[in-house]
Amino acid sequence: MDLGVVIVNWNSGDYLARLLASLEPLFPELESVIVVDNASVDRSAEIVSRFPAATLRQLPTNAGFAAAANRGISECGAGQVLLLNPDVEVRAETVRELQRRVLADLAIAIGCGRLVNPDGSSQSDFQLRPLPRFWEILADALFLDELVKPLGRRGSTRVEPLSGGSGIRVEQPAAACWLLRKEAWSELGGFDESFVPAWFEDVDFCKRLQASRWDIRWFPDLEFSHRGGISLDTLKYSDFLRFYYGNLLRYLRKHHPVWHPVLWLPVMAGSRIRMLLGRK
Repeated sequence: MDLGVVIVNWNSGDYLARLLASLEPLFPELESVIVVDNASVDRSAEIVSRFPAATLRQLPTNAGFAAAANRGISECGAGQVLLLNPDVEVRAETVRELQRRVLADLAIAIGCGRLVNPDGSSQSDFQLRPLPRFWEILADALFLDELVKPLGRRGSTRVEPLSGGSGIRVEQPAAACWLLRKEAWSELGGFDESFVPAWFEDVDFCKRLQASRWDIRWFPDLEFSHRGGISLDTLKYSDFLRFYYGNLLRYLRKHHPVWHPVLWLPVMAGSRIRMLLGRK
């Protein structure tokens, strides 16, 4: 099958158990199943031990998503890696079909299916987003997007449908469930580990892919169940805001140095107001 699985875990043991159980039918075909654990204090290690096909890599500290993903992908010997959040559940036939489609087109670096809630409703609004654009960042920071929501206006997701069942070209799908070609990951030098502990490492990776020879494809007929938001369940809201907006500014400094000084104050002000109001 030439496919390995890498799961980045942080205190998500109960979800991790369900994910590994859903992967079990694929265990005989997979090159490896690597769980990289970011210093969890729950039962995650014990849960992984129930699945002999899975290998646990416990990090001494929470190194963040990027570093943990890089560790797991670097150890994986397969040509393709299914990179998963622990709150995803898969069906074996869906994984096989996603890999078949990625292998059929050598231009694809990332292939992903549609993320759906446990009740089957789509998470497309969460999953598919355009790369950050100046006016959308400014509108979000200053709460201007709240004014246009009642009118049904929002930033559009840039998608490019392709013919012949080749999927839809997208800019930046959430990294909860990616089938990643390891050659592309190596060519880009992996995830940027300066985005700690999470948020915008996947955006940065997709931005760098956009400037390369690789494509990102979404196959909406292939569905993966995703609970979503479990990191926020164990993270204080003030910490989330600090990490999220800090990494947004890091992303702007890296990719849009002209935008950064203009947007710094609105972004910081917006994050402080959200902290006071207790809202996203």
